Amino acid sequence: MKIKDNVLHYALGIAVVLSVCLTAVLWVNPTYLQNNNKNSQSTEKKNTASEDASKTSIEDVYQPTSIIYNKNGQSLRQSSSKLDLIESARQDFKTWDIESIGSVKKLSAKRYEDLLKRDQMVLMGFPDDVAPAQLKELVKNPPKILRGKKFDRIGIDLSKRPRIYLLNDRNYQATRLVLKKGKYHNLQKIVSSNQVEQTPVELKRMNSKYVSFYSSKVRIQQYSYLANKDNASTFVTRLMGASNASINSRREDQETVYFDNSGQRIAVKNDTVEINYSNYSRDSSKDTSVSQDLSQGFNKMQDTGRLLDDVRYDEYNHNDHQLTYRTYINAFPILADNNYGTYHVKLAGAGGERVDFSLYSLQIPVPAKKDSVELPPTQDIMDKLVQSGISKQKIKSIRIGYRSEVNGSSKQVIDLIPTYFVQYNGSWVDYQSVLDGKVS
Repeated sequence: MKIKDNVLHYALGIAVVLSVCLTAVLWVNPTYLQNNNKNSQSTEKKNTASEDASKTSIEDVYQPTSIIYNKNGQSLRQSSSKLDLIESARQDFKTWDIESIGSVKKLSAKRYEDLLKRDQMVLMGFPDDVAPAQLKELVKNPPKILRGKKFDRIGIDLSKRPRIYLLNDRNYQATRLVLKKGKYHNLQKIVSSNQVEQTPVELKRMNSKYVSFYSSKVRIQQYSYLANKDNASTFVTRLMGASNASINSRREDQETVYFDNSGQRIAVKNDTVEINYSNYSRDSSKDTSVSQDLSQGFNKMQDTGRLLDDVRYDEYNHNDHQLTYRTYINAFPILADNNYGTYHVKLAGAGGERVDFSLYSLQIPVPAKKDSVELPPTQDIMDKLVQSGISKQKIKSIRIGYRSEVNGSSKQVIDLIPTYFVQYNGSWVDYQSVLDGKVS
């Protein structure tokens, strides 16, 4: 054990030194806030995002985040630390040629649940509603019948004649797709591969959605990453405009504020280094569709210029036109208080446009202190919360995610530790914080 610890310590030290060296190279040519207007004719805000962000397509961000397969009366969540299961399934999608799309049917609660539990059914779940425009890999030319419709699951029945369904948990709607041709090779490999872990789950309805409850103890991989802190001026340039000659700055109690005379403002919190961009010039209320909100939210996130490879769509509030995107590690989201890997986007409406995220980004993976963490069955967590006096009505949902901690060996290393999070009073919080009374 001591030898293993020493090896881990040296490996971590080498990784940190490498990170510092790479950072030093970048510092040789830093990007500073420019207050001149010499290239204004060719520099627009939308062109200042880095090439890295442009490599991520909207389909990469708006993709399912979970796969469940029903076999012999049991629902099994499919996962793998070695294979990208979602990407494999998406390769099947690209071969599908839809012949016809049936009517959108509203089922009874029982019929809908029977469909979710149908044997040989693959359920690919989205964290929140998506529109047909975000399913272009599947439905290339959405017909009028799907206009204005929303979905949060794709059901693929792998029985003798595969059938596809677009599903909506909230209102029990199901739309059947008939294929002219298409392959299912990758999906069939996923549900039968020895490299894929199949964990028993039960879909239970909470807050108008079906949530995966792990039926037994589950082991989740733990990770550690080197964290990189970006220069705030980089995002002042990208979000407020490289050609803006009237950007000013001032220090306030707990933050540094950048602002111009057009209603744009960026506040950087000194302690948590969270960055909040707002544009008060865009404050008119808008009656936009779900599809328009999702497209605009993606575009605003791209404006940060950040690498978005592991960032996924996670939450959406249509009434407030607010979207949340989170970094997913091995199919589980990072749910950190300091916004590590998270982007909150509020589109134009009452209060203006906002984009909130962290100056820190996770870069190079390093050896983790522990390989994995064993978590109890989901129902055990719910029972603990209720037994401690927590109102069941206040808990809208529950899921496994990663909380972040600064590594004890180096402040540059962030440990991602799996735990249960509950949606409590409108926010995702570590269930232990609720039990300990740290969350009101």
